[in-house]
Amino acid sequence: MNDSVIKSYCMWARRELISEVKRRCAIYDISENPSSTADADAVGGFVLTAAEKEQRKELLATIREEGHGRVAERAAYTWFNRIMAIRFMEVNDLLPSRTRVLSANDGSFKPQVLTEALSVDIEGLDRVHVAELVQAGDDEATFRYLFLTQCAELANCMPDVFEDVGAAVELLLPDGLLREGGVVNRCVVDIPEDDWREGVQIVGWMYQYYVSEKKDDYFASKRKASAEDIPCATQLFTPEWIVRYLTENSLGRLWMLNSPQSELASKMDYYLVPEGDAGGFLRIEGPEEITVLDPACGSGHILVYAFDLLAAMYEERGYARRDIPQLIMEKNLTGIEIDPRAAAMASFALTMKACEYDGRFLRRGVRPRIIVLGKVEFDEGQRHAIVGVRHKQEKLGAPFLLDQTELLGALAHLDEIGSLLVPTEEDMGALRSAATSLENEEGIFGFGAKEQVDKSLSRLEPLVMKYDVVIANPPYLQKSALEPWTSEWVKDRYPEESNDLCTCFIKRGLDFVQRGGYVAEITMHSWMFLSSYEKMRKKIIGNYGIVSMAHLGARAFDAIGGEVVSTTATVFDNSKTQGEGIYFRLVDGSSEADKAAALHEAIQKPDCGWFYHADAESFKSIPGWPIAYWASEAVDSSFRIGVPLKELGVTSKGIVTADNGLFLRLWWEPNYNAECFRISSNDECLNSSGKWFPISKGGPFRKWYGNRFHVINWEQGGRSVFEASEVSGKHPQDYKDVLKFKQSLTW
Repeated sequence: MNDSVIKSYCMWARRELISEVKRRCAIYDISENPSSTADADAVGGFVLTAAEKEQRKELLATIREEGHGRVAERAAYTWFNRIMAIRFMEVNDLLPSRTRVLSANDGSFKPQVLTEALSVDIEGLDRVHVAELVQAGDDEATFRYLFLTQCAELANCMPDVFEDVGAAVELLLPDGLLREGGVVNRCVVDIPEDDWREGVQIVGWMYQYYVSEKKDDYFASKRKASAEDIPCATQLFTPEWIVRYLTENSLGRLWMLNSPQSELASKMDYYLVPEGDAGGFLRIEGPEEITVLDPACGSGHILVYAFDLLAAMYEERGYARRDIPQLIMEKNLTGIEIDPRAAAMASFALTMKACEYDGRFLRRGVRPRIIVLGKVEFDEGQRHAIVGVRHKQEKLGAPFLLDQTELLGALAHLDEIGSLLVPTEEDMGALRSAATSLENEEGIFGFGAKEQVDKSLSRLEPLVMKYDVVIANPPYLQKSALEPWTSEWVKDRYPEESNDLCTCFIKRGLDFVQRGGYVAEITMHSWMFLSSYEKMRKKIIGNYGIVSMAHLGARAFDAIGGEVVSTTATVFDNSKTQGEGIYFRLVDGSSEADKAAALHEAIQKPDCGWFYHADAESFKSIPGWPIAYWASEAVDSSFRIGVPLKELGVTSKGIVTADNGLFLRLWWEPNYNAECFRISSNDECLNSSGKWFPISKGGPFRKWYGNRFHVINWEQGGRSVFEASEVSGKHPQDYKDVLKFKQSLTW
């Protein structure tokens, strides 16, 4: 896949589409401060049709509520999404009409749908209107109509992807769709058709690249992450090999343990055959029983590969190929997401995967189970309606506590906390009671309250279910980057994991999955070592098992370039029966390809040097219980029977000057008379006339002793070091004076 070409196109297309949408707005005088009234019959010197007048009025109302920029951004993505989806479908011959919309059969930019406009079979097409457009010789108008009609047909087949945006947004479809160098033209010309044929994962990459500039803008701004920021700030498409490793060793493992004679193992390149007793695991009779969840599904890459494995399981059990997609959608797969745009891509990806197995899938009315956790807010009138119903219920002695729970606050921030919300039985009971009690309430507020309660129930039901397997690449975002309400909520609900959202998802995943099931996630690796996660580690080691871990370290994601993100891919067993786990130390690889190759080699050759076995119980020997899977038996023994260094002395980082070039020298460089090598305390240093003092800074490998090369300008107790820091804004670290000038062991 031509990553650089695709990235360049997506970033350019976003800017171009926003610009073109804003140009359409200007033509119709659609802004926050229009010069013409909302019900004007004409703008800019031309008369509006009745339809255009209504569309303009609707858009002006939306802009007053949301702002011009947000409306333009949303409309631009709407058209990018449709162009991208239609392009994928036409190249892979998946459009219902089997007629290309954006290109010719030979791949050139001569839309087949335009040349065959009078005969093309698109549902809802007004052939009389098409004939009039063709007769008028207006190719742009004809193509515009055909494109919108194709979108409408696909909306009936895939409402989650081609949602009804309304005629008002159609007014903002850019002009010049057939223009050379335009968004449609470059989509066809710039990106080779072979890239579209490699698989539906291209849409995930395109979405990540489309929002990449917004992501850069967010991090550059250093603002707290709002509900709008979180999706783009945390969007990270998971590489195929990591998806396969996680899925094959969770979903694939569950199948193989229940069907040891299955041939599925031969199709799973990253599958680790259990050694010895695999421990307790869920018992399943067939593929229809397996439930898989991705609680932060993004554009659906993990779900798509899970679909492939599940389909292989169904085929192995003799199910008809055309029946498999519907079974998987209805019985097996669930995705949860806070970003509606990413969720639409996930739904599209699964639908396209289903079409590979069933050519008539688009006509079956089956939709992937992708739940968007948008916020649910109750306005003042709706809250009054709820309070009124509660009073009636209380008189009858029935509990009705919805307005008295913390749930309403969480629902109002559901688009920020997403799957991390764990509704209680009381929460769900209050919602169900409210839904029943509001059934017969009259008036706009009663009806509105009932509608919001029903919406809350539909969004929370997947959060209270238990699943057999949870697989995810959850969002990475530190608690300190969140807005105050969300930060406090995360800290309160996930006190031991709250430093980063990804570690919160480890706990949430283990809550989601049934006893004996698996949680497979790729997260930051900081939870393995840092003292701030010690309680979290102890809970995991004490209550769960680690089946396997690919410790990736930095540079496992080529797509994020210079961003240093150190990660680990872990498969947890939601039971305590797991014994030794398998670990891969892949931290030395300098690229995604290096790490993927090293993992594959280690699976084939366990004696490679970076393949480890470890029982999580052994981690308890080391203070803080770090996930030190590489520690030898000798190291383990040393911690068990040895004396901790802290009982013999103090360890400390030492001095950081913030400018070594200015304050450090090799001992032979300064005037020897200004050097002091026999000072034994900081007080003696202050009373001396010396300027340069010895400092242990480290250096190349030396077996026993040495590397005593450097001196530091520590005249008058380091006065110049601290003065320079005030000017530069760089702050040196000055540790306790009692540690200076003492004999010590250093490293």
